[in-house]
Amino acid sequence: MKESESSFMGVIHDIFSPLSKSRVKDLGLTSEEESKYVDRITRSIDTTGSLDKVALACFEHYPNYRIHDANFKAYEQAHEWLFTYDSFSHGMWQDREYAIMPYLAYSLTAFYPLFATKGGPKLERPKMDWEVSL
Repeated sequence: MKESESSFMGVIHDIFSPLSKSRVKDLGLTSEEESKYVDRITRSIDTTGSLDKVALACFEHYPNYRIHDANFKAYEQAHEWLFTYDSFSHGMWQDREYAIMPYLAYSLTAFYPLFATKGGPKLERPKMDWEVSL
């Protein structure tokens, strides 16, 4: 259980933090491979086995970022990606369209270019299950 929890926090860290230079060196990535994040992050999200938990963490964490954007474009895009995730998840569970499942992680991967910055707010475990409070 400890390994799965650390894996979950590792995925959240991967989504909201860019790779450090030492990590890039350890992985043996070139600068071009470093910029190709979609496959790397999508694979790590898929391996957690708890997409809903990752989505909840993204939902709780992104408002803590202070992005200097007068039009709030990053926040609007985050809302659109969360809506996409919710629509796909709803279609998968309610309508039994299980062919959608491989595409769920891509909507969470989109948080990386929007919010991955060094020195961002501290990453924490999700504290509240939003469905319970309804």
